[in-house]
Amino acid sequence: MPINVLSAQSLDTDVPSKPLVFVVTGRYQNWIKPIILLDCLQVDYDAACIDGPTTRTDWYTKIHPQRYVPALIDEEDGKRVVSWDSSQILQYLADKYDGSKSWSGRTPAERLEIGNWLTFETASLGPTAKYWVWYAIRKPEDQNPIAQAKMLADLRVQYGILDKHLSQPGQQFIGLKDRPTIADISIYPFADDPTMKRMGIDKADYPALEAWGARFAALPGVRKAYDEMDSRQELVIGD
Repeated sequence: MPINVLSAQSLDTDVPSKPLVFVVTGRYQNWIKPIILLDCLQVDYDAACIDGPTTRTDWYTKIHPQRYVPALIDEEDGKRVVSWDSSQILQYLADKYDGSKSWSGRTPAERLEIGNWLTFETASLGPTAKYWVWYAIRKPEDQNPIAQAKMLADLRVQYGILDKHLSQPGQQFIGLKDRPTIADISIYPFADDPTMKRMGIDKADYPALEAWGARFAALPGVRKAYDEMDSRQELVIGD
């Protein structure tokens, strides 16, 4: 039966009729990634907006052992499948729903280059930016100025790497020169205007990165995902 997004029991066991992505209000940099891809692919999906206490419930912990967002439930050959890492979710969705393989790579060489930049985000830019933001929203007494300064210095290096890469002739996007891929989706939320402004980093210092961000933000699917971000309401999930 289709999943009832207001029932914990249904969310825990049922098979969805379309992809279901768990999101939260507030910090969006990771959960918006699969939403962007689904919107770019024009795939129908559900988004379940949950609160902090819900992420700590037993049923959600079965879906995402670390109790974060995003997490994905989908149907494959009539069975329920679950994924709980944003990069892995992107790869799964692109593999299943993008018949052209435009977003994930059509050749081994394309997939390798896209994977290089996915790993750059997963291992470098993403964790650094995520924990900088985590400290930035704490009370003053809970902040760590030394750690935050080190993270900010690392972020400047990482943005510099991206800027140099995007400065190469014909390099319009990150993973591949000529078209956007899941590598761009993975990196963009940690290099968008609100995030870099919050960090006090001037995008004008990274002109190629700034130009790429404007190109990527203009894609209809990206605009839709960001436009709808603040309108998502937390669900009241019962048993």
